[in-house]
This record gives sequence, C-alpha cells and structure tokens, in this order.
Amino acid sequence: MSEQAQRRIPDIGLTGRGAVLGMLAVFALGLLAASWLGWGVLAGSFFVAGSAAAVLYVRPHDLLMVTVAPPLLFCIALVGVKAVTATGDMVLSTVEGVAVTLAGAAPWLFAGTALSLVIAWSRGLRERVRQLTEELRLGAPPHSPDPPASKRPAAAAPDAPSAAR
Repeated sequence: MSEQAQRRIPDIGLTGRGAVLGMLAVFALGLLAASWLGWGVLAGSFFVAGSAAAVLYVRPHDLLMVTVAPPLLFCIALVGVKAVTATGDMVLSTVEGVAVTLAGAAPWLFAGTALSLVIAWSRGLRERVRQLTEELRLGAPPHSPDPPASKRPAAAAPDAPSAAR
C-alpha cells in the first residue's frame, strides 16, 4: 500500500470502555438475530467478529482488558437476551436457553477467544502483560499515576507536640 493510501485510512483508537460497549452491542444483536431466526450460528459468528474487531481497533493500552472481557460480555448479553425473549416461566426459560445456547456456541467462543489473543499478541499484548506484572511487583495499583510508597520521597517528620503549657 502506498504512503498516501495509508494516510487516508483513519487510525481508529477505541478506548477500552468503547470497545467493551461495542462488543456488548454486537453480541446482543447476534444473539437476538439467532433467537428470532432460529439459526444459532449467528450468535457464534457475531462473537468471533465482535471480539476480533474490538482487539483490532482498541488502543494498545487497553489490549489486556479487551482480550479478557469477551466471554463474560457474551454471557451477560446471553442472559439479557434470553430473559427478554423468554416464554412461559421466565426464570426456567432463561436458564434453559442460556445452557443450550452456551453448549452450541462453545466452539465459537473458543475460536473467537483464540483469534482475539493471536491478534492482541501481534499488537503488543506481551508488553502490556509485562507492564502489569512490573506494576504489581512494585506494589503500585495498575495504571496509577502515583509512584508506589517505596519510590516516594520520605515525608518530613511532623513537629513534636509542644510541652504542657
């Protein structure tokens, strides 16, 4: 691709929150479509597409969160969709629908998660994991602007209390 063509392509940098909300919306749409059309493959294919797109377009700083979140987001969307589309006893119908859908979508969930990890690894996931490990080793909260207590300058000792008057 020429240099001019590369300049025309917008550099999309989704935040971690934006990517999570996008995945949740894509997963919910796929699950609704699969439920209404009776074609379970849609739920799995939307999971793979949503997970891969989120990892491709998220800022590198948020890669770790976006690679871990998709299975949980899929389950949240699944419970919500099954509760909305439940017939008869809502609780029983929702639990049964979640179990059946998870059983059918399991290969898609594994494939989507593996694909997301491969893409994230090529985009710098290793460095993010290394950074998190170092922050945890130093005792700083992740992404904290303040240095850990061991790295801060010593505070001046407070004045001694004055003697009784």
